[in-house]
Amino acid sequence: MSRYKKFAEQLFANGWDITPLRGKIPILTGWQNRPETALQFDKFSDANIGIVCGGKHNVIAVDIDVLSETVAGIISTITEDMLGIAPERIGAAPKTLFVYRCTAAISKMKTSIYDIGGGDACVEILAEGQQFVASGIHPNTGKSYRWPGDSLLNYTPEALTAVTPEELEQFVAACNLTLADSGELKARSQTNNNIVHLDTGKPNFEFQENDPTTSTAKLRAAMDFISNDDLHYDDWARLAHAFKAAVGPGGIDLFHEFSAKSSKYEAVETDRLWNSIETVTKIGAGSLYHLAAEQGFDVANWDTERNFGPEDIAESPTSGGDTTPLAEHDGSFTAASVRGPIAPRQWVLDGWFPARTVAMLFGAGGVGKTLMMQQLANCVAQGKPFMGIETMEMPVLSVMCEDDAEEVKRRQLNINEWMGVDEFGEGPEDLHLWPRVGDDNVLVTWPNGGKDEPGAFYEQLCAKVAAVKGDADSVLVILDTAADMFGGNENERRTVNTFLKTYLGSICINFNATVILLAHPSLSGLKSSSSNSPPTGLSGSTAWENSVRARAYLAREADSDDIRILSRKKSNYSDISGDSDIKLIWENGVLVIPSSPDALARINATALKHAIIAEVDIAWWREKNAFRKQGPRGYKTALPRMLKQHKPGAVIKAFHSLVADGNIVHVERFGFKTEKAI
Repeated sequence: MSRYKKFAEQLFANGWDITPLRGKIPILTGWQNRPETALQFDKFSDANIGIVCGGKHNVIAVDIDVLSETVAGIISTITEDMLGIAPERIGAAPKTLFVYRCTAAISKMKTSIYDIGGGDACVEILAEGQQFVASGIHPNTGKSYRWPGDSLLNYTPEALTAVTPEELEQFVAACNLTLADSGELKARSQTNNNIVHLDTGKPNFEFQENDPTTSTAKLRAAMDFISNDDLHYDDWARLAHAFKAAVGPGGIDLFHEFSAKSSKYEAVETDRLWNSIETVTKIGAGSLYHLAAEQGFDVANWDTERNFGPEDIAESPTSGGDTTPLAEHDGSFTAASVRGPIAPRQWVLDGWFPARTVAMLFGAGGVGKTLMMQQLANCVAQGKPFMGIETMEMPVLSVMCEDDAEEVKRRQLNINEWMGVDEFGEGPEDLHLWPRVGDDNVLVTWPNGGKDEPGAFYEQLCAKVAAVKGDADSVLVILDTAADMFGGNENERRTVNTFLKTYLGSICINFNATVILLAHPSLSGLKSSSSNSPPTGLSGSTAWENSVRARAYLAREADSDDIRILSRKKSNYSDISGDSDIKLIWENGVLVIPSSPDALARINATALKHAIIAEVDIAWWREKNAFRKQGPRGYKTALPRMLKQHKPGAVIKAFHSLVADGNIVHVERFGFKTEKAI
């Protein structure tokens, strides 16, 4: 006889609400409504048996989801001390569950979630709308669930120990304190009914039933105050319910905007969660406003100083056909008013970095971007060409957050020699080098995820830019690096835009400055490279690219520690098609365009290896493989013939080097093939 036929029928006869399960998952749609299909005992063969909580007996279960044997034991003792004796069920020990009945109907309760023993730990009161496994095979252990004391078959729901909602409040509070003493908080306490209040210094969500809906403008204002740096999944899912209740199904874009504040954001998972939410009760806008208020949001006076918005159009004096302008001299003009000639566009570095804009240079750590920018700074300060490209002369301020003064000075002496300054000469007077390693260099922060707040360094930087500029028309400001100066979430478009356009942009406007910001690429930016192109360098939100006028990338060339490639990735005001890359080489402490015999030889050696790789790749896919035709040694004839522009000896030597390094391997009877790129 099947388990479900034998035991589910007995449990139902004893007054339990039962439902068939596959593992821990209910098989029937709408199982919470106790469909009669669950009573077709022959239909579900060896399905696990679930007990539906709630119902006319208000059945509840205390689910102790704790992996630490010690902590689970303590909470089990607290359970029986505070709530009384109850049948106990064990699935994957030391996790355990006790069954009671409540004197009143309640919704589920749950403690905060803590990291204990390397896993999530919490205690949950299962109630109406939930179920637990009473009999069957545990999906993880492969073993049967067991009842070490009395079996549930020996109980009717009326015979269970009765507990009150108030006793459950006190119990959940005690469990919270025990878990807090044993681990680190990962997600805050949650309850549907607002009845758990803990004096732990960490307030609950206290989700409110009133004000379930709201305006998008008010919710967006509150959203800026709700942190989403590292929310636990349960908290994030709970907030999704609140968002959907507050603004309806059409609010998915707003929830995406909130979710994108987290480094764990995934658009597909956000869509899946949102679409899985159907009816939402007892949670909504009030819940979100409560969270925001905890972080300083003024719920009552949120729009006291609010700017004119879409909802104000109907009340606007210009909405009824009145075409009187809201403001005069706002900077707009008609196309008919434009007369030539217009002054030509100015470039700090011709074709690369336009004047009076924000630009970015990406590069992995240690690639030499700080050195290259110091070289550019020397050229701009004297109006001399940089790597053969014209520059615009102006004072320069270079803020260096990763190097101390001694390192900057050593680098400057190497640059002096590169610039042709002898031992008695000096570097440019108009170049101001400002090493700030170890200092607070943050320009802007967003306390609690709310409104932007200037860092103390922003005022210092503005004062320094003004001093360096003096009476000059323009100034170049180099900031190294974004990681030291940006105090927000790099994945959040709003904060990235504010940093680049408002804070760095204000420096451009107020001081007629050009700002070049240095940044490290993200891991995804590094992975975007191929054997033929350097990485894109983008990190976090695409706003890093969209908010600047130009973007360049400095990368090592494959198979070379000395060679660098400087690439234009974006330039709004110049053509980046074709081969605009600049090949540089590390020589005498600076980056230079190869010109010495030794430098050119290194460049040519790398180019030759790339050419050999290409020829081997082509030959491998041909039916008549030139390297297979004459056996393993055929390459000695075939390669020099294919690469006639190189000396045969150099070709064979480079080929042997690639084989030794594992880039090229020989496959018996098939010839040579490329194993890995260089």
